[in-house]
Amino acid sequence: MALDLYACLRPAKSLPGVPSRFTGIDLVVVRENTEDLYAGIEHQLTPTSPSSIKVITRRGSERIVRYAFEYARARGRRRVTAVHKANIMKLTDGLFLRVAREVAGAYPEIAFDDRIVDNLCQQLVMAPERFDVLVCPTCTATS
Repeated sequence: MALDLYACLRPAKSLPGVPSRFTGIDLVVVRENTEDLYAGIEHQLTPTSPSSIKVITRRGSERIVRYAFEYARARGRRRVTAVHKANIMKLTDGLFLRVAREVAGAYPEIAFDDRIVDNLCQQLVMAPERFDVLVCPTCTATS
């Protein structure tokens, strides 16, 4: 955490000559890398029950969403999709989603939408070409 490397970029792109179910895939996952469960706040409830605390801040959410939009703008990308679990984690991922919607207003030239992570995973398997830049809190990306 000392270096504050908050943006983790994960490109996924079809390569010519590499067999794949899909062609023309070119998407990027922008993942927040310092908050959420990566904050490392853990404790032992009982000898067999450890617990981690999920931390999402307005500052961290705004910073990663703005990074995703700036990345999209600089590379001529057309859409940013916020990936979340706000239906269940109403406070933490709810904050992330509210901030993402606010930040999106500053980038009217880039389309914005959001997806619950479970639904996004299904859509990525069925039609990954629909997506461009995905932005998410740390652990939503791995749900």
